[in-house]
Amino acid sequence: MKNFENKVAVITGAGSGIGRGIAEVSADKKMRLVLADVDRAGLDATLELVKSKGVEAIARVVDVSNLKEVENLASQTFETFQNCHLLFNNAGVLGPAPLSQVNRDMYDWLININLGGCFNGVHAFLSKMQSSGEESHIIATCSTSGFIAYPMLGLYSASKFGIRGLMTSLRAELTGSNVDVSIVCPGEVTTNIVNSTFGSAQKKDIEKKAEEKKVDPKAMLEVAAEDAQNTYPISPLEAAQAIFTGIENKDFYIFTHKGYKRQLEEISTEYLQAFDQAMFQ
Repeated sequence: MKNFENKVAVITGAGSGIGRGIAEVSADKKMRLVLADVDRAGLDATLELVKSKGVEAIARVVDVSNLKEVENLASQTFETFQNCHLLFNNAGVLGPAPLSQVNRDMYDWLININLGGCFNGVHAFLSKMQSSGEESHIIATCSTSGFIAYPMLGLYSASKFGIRGLMTSLRAELTGSNVDVSIVCPGEVTTNIVNSTFGSAQKKDIEKKAEEKKVDPKAMLEVAAEDAQNTYPISPLEAAQAIFTGIENKDFYIFTHKGYKRQLEEISTEYLQAFDQAMFQ
């Protein structure tokens, strides 16, 4: 897809961060927009921003972990604009916590938003996008944490590894169709995802357990922080520009940073070494 003018983009997590950056770049390309987020204030701010650029846009408060709400978003999209050319399954949360202190409610909350939200978007929009016969693209926001797992980010990594698997299968299933597939794997982007974490009661429970076990959660995150220092943070707008370049090139993997090459090569080497040591053909 090279010409975006008057095409329709649906963006979840549009109230801030990369989602807002995608919305801004989409508006610059004169697309018609459907914005979704659970944060009404942030959503309204993004809506005002894109409308100031003279494009048509609607905004809906949507919890992507709720399939019915995402299905309603799809219905409203096609009722309003009769199409969806770019579907950005972007909404996500971070939820750092040691796995030893994670309970099932915390697991359900994070996985249902990150991985479940991606599934819900595909489920609600894909058949309509295929039926249109027009060139379309589904883009899921993954992460370098979909390849590299860090302490404290087990749930987050599990959700992002899951997105990578889901979208890789989807790409194979849609080979030769009118719908392309990509996953975005950002490095450090200046967003407020660090504030998208568990409820206050759950955070207090994590802190209490950490204190009892004499564990410093911040110290456990130092490995991730050290890797991030090998890159530099970029703005959501810069991330969005990289994403659109990837869409134009029909890239499946869209990386925004080159700083994680060493870590990815180490993982690949470990896979190959294990494969070489396999006992049976």
